[in-house]
Parts: sequence; C-alpha cells; structure tokens
Amino acid sequence: MTDTQDTADLKDKQVFTTGEAAKICKVSQQTIIRCFDSGRLHGFKVPGSRFRRIPRSELIRFMQHNDMDMSQLESGPLRVLVVGVSPAQSDPVIKEYAQERKVEICHADDAWTAGYITHAFKPNLVLLNPTSSGVEESAVQNTINSNPELVNTNVVTVVPTQQASGTSFGTSNHADAIKQAVQQLMSA
Repeated sequence: MTDTQDTADLKDKQVFTTGEAAKICKVSQQTIIRCFDSGRLHGFKVPGSRFRRIPRSELIRFMQHNDMDMSQLESGPLRVLVVGVSPAQSDPVIKEYAQERKVEICHADDAWTAGYITHAFKPNLVLLNPTSSGVEESAVQNTINSNPELVNTNVVTVVPTQQASGTSFGTSNHADAIKQAVQQLMSA
C-alpha cells in the first residue's frame, strides 16, 4: 500500500492502533504507548491481548491538547443537512464560515426526508428548524445519538424569529446560530 492510500484509509478510520496513531502524530510508537499507559491518551486494550486501541475522538482530543498537525485526520468535505430553512438563507452563511473547506449541503423540508437523507448522507452537522413538518427535536437527537455512524454529528436548532410580517429566517440571530455551529464544527 502506498503512503497516499494509507493516508486516505486513516481519514475514515474510527479506531487506531498505536502504530497508526504514532504515524498520524509523527512520533514513535513507543511514545504513543507511554502516553496511553500514563493516562494522557485514552483508549482500550483488546481483550485477551496486550494490544491497545485509540478511538478517533480521543486521538483528536490528544492531538488538539498537544497542538499537533491534524491534517492527516481531516476527512472529506464538510457535510451539512439543513432541515426547514431555505437554501438562499442558509447556504451562503455555511459556505462563508467553512474556512475554504469543501462543503456539501443537503436540504429537507420534513422529518421523513430528513431521516432518509441523514441515513444516506451521514452529515457532520444538522441545522434544524423545529417548526418543520413532523420534526421533533428530542426525537432527532435521540435517533442520531443511537446510531454509531453518526456519533460525530452535531445538531443545532435554528429557531425562527417572529416579525410583524410573519416568520423570518433572515435575521442576524439566525445567521449567527448557523455561523456559530459551522465555526464550532470547524474547530472540533
């Protein structure tokens, strides 16, 4: 396997060996083992063996804490599912704050479509208007939390504001919520 293929495979992995973690962190495998054994890097040992495994989220936390280059862990485009907010109102804000990273945006207007898209698209971020047809915020969060493939998906509720002429999503509060959600995702 070439280095390019190996790096591509690491971008989608959810659990790493100490050797893979060492390669990503650009340190020796023994350094990773020492950090694991001292409790600075968390993970688990494979039952019945001495082999250690490090979950992706823990490796990311460890690398951020130690100011390490995260480029080998960046995986594909930022995937955003927008439920109940028009593309004209959400897409420009998302793209502006995605820090030049490629962004894929899908839209849904109701709960059924959102569920179907979530299953196939596996978004990093769901922007949710709770007044959309059939959308129940707690049910959406529970469904996402119960799916291991969506463990890193953030759900942000975008609440419409009432104005004299009706409901508006073009207010600064709406744009600020989207901006904060995208910025938080980019810094994770």
